[in-house]
Amino acid sequence: MPSDQYIYQDRAVVFLDVLGFQEKLIEFQKEALLNKENNDAEFYISEAVNEFINTFKSVVSFLDENNFSYYLFSDNICITIDFEEDKNRLIDILTTINDLFFKFAQKGYFLRGGLDVGKFIDEKDIAVGVPLAVAVHLEKDVAVYPRIILSENYKKLLDTFEEGKLISEQSIVKKNYLIKQHCEVFYINTFFNLFNNENIIELLETLGNSISKNLIANSLKEKVAIKYEWLRNEFNFFIDQYVSELIFLESDFVPEEDEIQKIISLKIK
Repeated sequence: MPSDQYIYQDRAVVFLDVLGFQEKLIEFQKEALLNKENNDAEFYISEAVNEFINTFKSVVSFLDENNFSYYLFSDNICITIDFEEDKNRLIDILTTINDLFFKFAQKGYFLRGGLDVGKFIDEKDIAVGVPLAVAVHLEKDVAVYPRIILSENYKKLLDTFEEGKLISEQSIVKKNYLIKQHCEVFYINTFFNLFNNENIIELLETLGNSISKNLIANSLKEKVAIKYEWLRNEFNFFIDQYVSELIFLESDFVPEEDEIQKIISLKIK
């Protein structure tokens, strides 16, 4: 094949965006200007931007460890998944996105995105194809809230693989908890990795604090506030579901009443 020809391959493509990042950029710059002015510093430095970049770097390291291809630009992440030899990777990427969501959320940043599947040119420095365009559309026009939307094609393909027993029983169990539905929209359950996690109380506290801070910070910005109000409702719903159902499904775990009450108390008012 000539070196100037490129092959379309079957790929799942994720597009992620950091919610409200444009305003964060302004905050980063203001902090850098104030630091230099108030401290007579030699350079313009923002601790907030340092934290964000380090979070981004940890995400890149995480993707490398899990052998996912990715492209980074500004506050956007594009991840591509080769699932031709292992169909379970279509479930694996959902858990990976879940982990990425938590890594950012613990630092006060929340992800929104889209996920599609189809023919794609996936080279080292080149990402071309309809699935990326669809994923971007889902992120910008459908997600609205801090959630990652699955395209209709992606959901249908997963269902087909399940019916054909091309994915493992373990993947099927994960699929049932990982994917939520509202009307015609399917999206990732971003609280899935709290299930069967021994640090659930600590993680719930951290996540709840991040959501609460964003609710307070955006209390006078309706378009932004409704996004975090939606996330608060999802968070509280997960806690209700966890203490009434999920906690009893965890392996070798008998919940103490004090622990259940502690978890209930973490709901965001």
